[in-house]
Amino acid sequence: MESTFLAFIIAFACFALVIPIYLLILGVLALLSGSNHDDELETGALFPDAEPDCNDKSVVIVTFLVVLLCGSLISGMVLSNEQSRMAAEDSRNVVSCACADIAAWLSAAARELHQGLVPPIDMVLYAYKNDLKNVDTLLGDPIQQSIASESGIDFVLDSLMDIVIESKELSSKITSLRNYTMKARSLASVASDRIQELRRQIDNLKKLCNTKDAPLCDTINTNTLKLQMQFDSILHEPQLLDLRALGVENLTQAISQARQEFQTLPSAILVQTESVRDDVIRDIEVRRQMVHNSARVLKNIVRHLTSGLRSLAHKLEGGLERLEKYDYWRWILMLACTIAFACVMLLIFFALLCGCGNAKIHAKRTLQVSSLWLCLVSLILWCVISATFLIAGHAEVFICHALWDSPQYSTLSSLLDRPSPLLQHNEGIFDVLLRELENVTIEVSVRDVLRDCEKNRPAYVVFQLDKMLDVNKETSYFEWEELQADLDRLSSAIDVGFLKTISFNFNRLLHDILDISDVNMTKYRLEYDGPVVGKDLPSLIDQLENVAAQVTDLSTAGRLETLASRTQKLHSANIKPLEQLRANLVFRLTELELQLIPFRRKLNISLSHIHTAQFYINNQGHIIAQKKVSTFVSRLVSHTAGWRTHVLTSAGKHAGKCRPLFTVYSAIRSLLCTKYVASLHGWWFCGVLLGIFWFTTLTPLCVKLWRSFGKKIRALETLNLTSLSQQGTPATAVCDDNNWSAPPGPPPPRNDSW
Repeated sequence: MESTFLAFIIAFACFALVIPIYLLILGVLALLSGSNHDDELETGALFPDAEPDCNDKSVVIVTFLVVLLCGSLISGMVLSNEQSRMAAEDSRNVVSCACADIAAWLSAAARELHQGLVPPIDMVLYAYKNDLKNVDTLLGDPIQQSIASESGIDFVLDSLMDIVIESKELSSKITSLRNYTMKARSLASVASDRIQELRRQIDNLKKLCNTKDAPLCDTINTNTLKLQMQFDSILHEPQLLDLRALGVENLTQAISQARQEFQTLPSAILVQTESVRDDVIRDIEVRRQMVHNSARVLKNIVRHLTSGLRSLAHKLEGGLERLEKYDYWRWILMLACTIAFACVMLLIFFALLCGCGNAKIHAKRTLQVSSLWLCLVSLILWCVISATFLIAGHAEVFICHALWDSPQYSTLSSLLDRPSPLLQHNEGIFDVLLRELENVTIEVSVRDVLRDCEKNRPAYVVFQLDKMLDVNKETSYFEWEELQADLDRLSSAIDVGFLKTISFNFNRLLHDILDISDVNMTKYRLEYDGPVVGKDLPSLIDQLENVAAQVTDLSTAGRLETLASRTQKLHSANIKPLEQLRANLVFRLTELELQLIPFRRKLNISLSHIHTAQFYINNQGHIIAQKKVSTFVSRLVSHTAGWRTHVLTSAGKHAGKCRPLFTVYSAIRSLLCTKYVASLHGWWFCGVLLGIFWFTTLTPLCVKLWRSFGKKIRALETLNLTSLSQQGTPATAVCDDNNWSAPPGPPPPRNDSW
């Protein structure tokens, strides 16, 4: 690897000498051609070169683009320098946070392992105590519920609860129906008054018609102009009034009383199992204390490692502070270099601006000075590039490659695993961390730790903690002989020999509800099936308008038009809302009638089920009770089984997942390599491109431009000399006075010292 670095440094040195050698060659050539310079000047003065001006402009444009490109590379160097500085400034904070995060993870992992093992056994003890204390609820109530369900009483009670709910819905719908009816009655009363008023006005108008228009006015018939539909009958229906109450409270009370008839069985079971329940709780308490004693080793490990992390963080604080000072001077050096590079680019840019104007002599001199500065700063650039390349390259090879060697991590494993060449007594990194703890060892490779932590595996598996705390052995509840014997005694201690039967009050209550719900809704729907008004108001409006158009008396016609308008308002404001309410009432009556049919069917089904349930209760109750006793014992066993499953799953899959460790490792690795070293790589890479552009493009373009500007200056001097000489032509040429055009005025002032 060192030969590769050496080759790059030699190449950089060669690149650094290109511009000085190029300018040196140009200077030597200028000195060697000094003897012929006067002749060339004379020749150029007499016969100026006729190079196209567009060629010079294209060179200026290309030079301008190259300067912009170089400026962007310098900006990239500044950005890379700032990023590396920020990474160095963040190093202490990152390391401090990393130590704090590792300590927090250790505490959290230990807490999760502890929470996965110790509190669950406390919960098991609490669950046993709670279940055995509430045996009347957990065993007696299920027996009662199972008997009721298998005998059909449960189905009856559930169906009756549905009937209660439907009864409430029916009551709500009847109330809504009555409210809509009352609203319709109120609107009908207002509409009836307005219709009567309209009828009276029409009749009065018919009397006022003159003799000629009387036959035409008599065609307006108001005999049927009245409100025909009435909304009072449904409000006085007695069955609808009773249907709102519909026995909801009585039925709910009867159901509650039926459920309470089995309460004597749970209290009897509570008395029968008192002694056995105390023995079971005592067995669980003994096992709980043993688990608490075994879990203390986790607290000792975390306490020791946390203390070591604090000490390590304090030591790293001083070292990183010194490194930050060194990096500050590196940042100052690189910043000064980039400022110098930017100044040279600005100088060339200003020269281009002068060259685009009339100050060609200043552009030429500025470009010559810029070329000399390029020669100097290129040497500085390649020196700094070489140093930065050596630092960043060695850091990349010897540090970053080892840190990013995923998933082998062969270098880290060779340095930190037992036997480690960096540690004493052929120990490994974990031996050093746990040296002060007795009977605590972790035999695991750093490679495996990084791999498993990247996969976010739990710490119990990654660090092989089963050698210190075997959760499989601690949770083997099926090997607890005392507990198994006491649970068998619990099964045999329960004797179910009595059960209360269900009350027969449901029969009478359901029959009453069945009678009340038999309401004839059809007659009310038929009442609301006719028209609201006896006469069709839109036809009356058309008739009034037609008569108004045919009568001869204008006053009568105006009154007819007014009555037609009033009739239109009456129809839209009163009759249409009333017709909508009538349609709504018909819909609600139909909906209520359709809901009463299945409601009565459910009542009949409940009546039949009540008669068939009692026989099953008296003959199969004891067998059902024994099954529930077995289920209760299984419930108690499931507490310990669930605890074992939870502990094994938590320790083996969930508790203390060590991805945060890999995240800390990745953060430190990213800070060092991705941010700091990569920024240095970016700086020297941009510098290499900048230097290559300097000696391949920018320097030749500057030389070409200053030569071009020099030729233009000499050509301008020749023109000035010609304008100051006598008017005419040399002896060797014939001059046509007619085609000669003298300049209109004196020559323009010069910018040099000619």
